[in-house]
Amino acid sequence: MNTARINFIKRLAVSMFALLLIFVTPAPSCSLVRGYFHQVTRLKGKVLGRSLGPVQFRWLRQMFSVAEAELTLYDYNQLFRWHSKPAAIARIQTNSAGEFEFGNIPEGHYRLEISGKNLYDLFDVEITKKVPPTKSVTIDVSPIFPDCTGGHEFEVE
Repeated sequence: MNTARINFIKRLAVSMFALLLIFVTPAPSCSLVRGYFHQVTRLKGKVLGRSLGPVQFRWLRQMFSVAEAELTLYDYNQLFRWHSKPAAIARIQTNSAGEFEFGNIPEGHYRLEISGKNLYDLFDVEITKKVPPTKSVTIDVSPIFPDCTGGHEFEVE
C-alpha cells in the first residue's frame, strides 16, 4: 500500500474513534434505577445494615439494626436536589432496635431518605391499596461496593 492510503486509513480510524467517544457516556459499575417504586400499604418495619468491609455477607450485615436513624419522607413529585431538598412530609427516628412506623400516610409516590451512623440511602416508595396488606418492611442501608454487592435492599413482607 502506498503512504497516502495508509495515512487516510489512520485518519479515518481516529475520526471514527473520536465520533464513538462523543456518544459514549460514563456509567458507574453499579447504578441504581430511580423511579422504581416499592409498593406498600404502609411504612412500618426495621432498618438494618452496617459497613463490614470485605466480609459484606448479607446474613451478617443484616444482623445489625440501625438505631436512631432518621427517616424522612418527601413527595416524589417535588423537585429533589441534594443542595435544596423540598419540605419533608414526615420525619421519624428508629428506636434502639432499628424499628420505625410512619403511621397513616396518604396513597401516593414518595422518596424515602434514610440517614444513620455513617449510612445513607434513598428509596422510591408508593403507598397504595392495590397490593396485599404490608405486614412490615426490612430496609438494608449497608453500603454498595463497586461489584454491586452489599446493601440497598427494600424487602416487603
